[in-house]
Amino acid sequence: MPRPTASRRRAVVVAVAAALAALAGAMLAARAFLDSPAGASFISTYPGAYDPPPGTPEGFPAWLRWTHWLSAFFLLFIVSSGLHLRAGQRPPAFVTRRTLGPIVARNPARLGLHAWWHMIVDTLWVATGVVYVIALVASGHWQRLVPTDLAVVPNALSSALQYLALDWPDHDTWTRYNSLQQLFYAATVVIASPLALVTGLRLSPVWPKRWMRARGPLGDAAARRTHRLVLWYFVAFTVAHVALVLLTGARENLNGIYAGVDDAESWLGVGLFALSTGVMAAAWALLRPPAQIAIAQKVADVRVLPAPPATAKR
Repeated sequence: MPRPTASRRRAVVVAVAAALAALAGAMLAARAFLDSPAGASFISTYPGAYDPPPGTPEGFPAWLRWTHWLSAFFLLFIVSSGLHLRAGQRPPAFVTRRTLGPIVARNPARLGLHAWWHMIVDTLWVATGVVYVIALVASGHWQRLVPTDLAVVPNALSSALQYLALDWPDHDTWTRYNSLQQLFYAATVVIASPLALVTGLRLSPVWPKRWMRARGPLGDAAARRTHRLVLWYFVAFTVAHVALVLLTGARENLNGIYAGVDDAESWLGVGLFALSTGVMAAAWALLRPPAQIAIAQKVADVRVLPAPPATAKR
């Protein structure tokens, strides 16, 4: 009998092959539809976006650019620590809130280093999100993000067909997102992020015991399943988002979201994107478990575990 790991690898290969075949089929079907008279008429009626409400702000203000980058920065460590937790790896240390000092815990819970680090970066990510939402509402930029017309549905379908056919829909993100972008951005902010927060709190030691449920939406199994699905949603969204930013006019897109200028010729946005990516890569290299332990030791009691013995090679 094959080992479970081999069977799992085979299942992953089959699933990836099936997904690629389905994607290729969808791309061919979309191209055929757009080349037909019915497809041309549909695109003419629904080009992929609708006019935003009068007075909707334009551009990418500083608060949006900074919260966008900080969200991506913290999400990098949220996903990595979440994958460590999902793998059930033995943590290199345990962290317990101190019972002495100005900030104490009445009944401190002991957490593995990966779980503690996950909660720290989660907290920073949520704080960034709160600033973003407050600024979004106060500035009126929410009208760019949240659909305000039922025309968003056929226009989103139109955008999806054009993307599948590799015939990028006309877009000017400085003034408006296309309808598919709008639906996914709104779903990320209004649905996925709150789900990640609520299910994460449910699985954390801060969740009140009197609110614990064995079954239902906030039961342990349901919360874990939903939290895991949201994690993979964020991974897929990030990959697709970055790919489309780079493929559909990289300089213009990066100038908007990184430099805050409406310019398709400048290289400033590309430079800032490269710099921010370098900062994230450096942080990834520096903030490994030893650095996480050093940070934890400043605010909590840390028990560092001895390294497991190396497995002898046969």
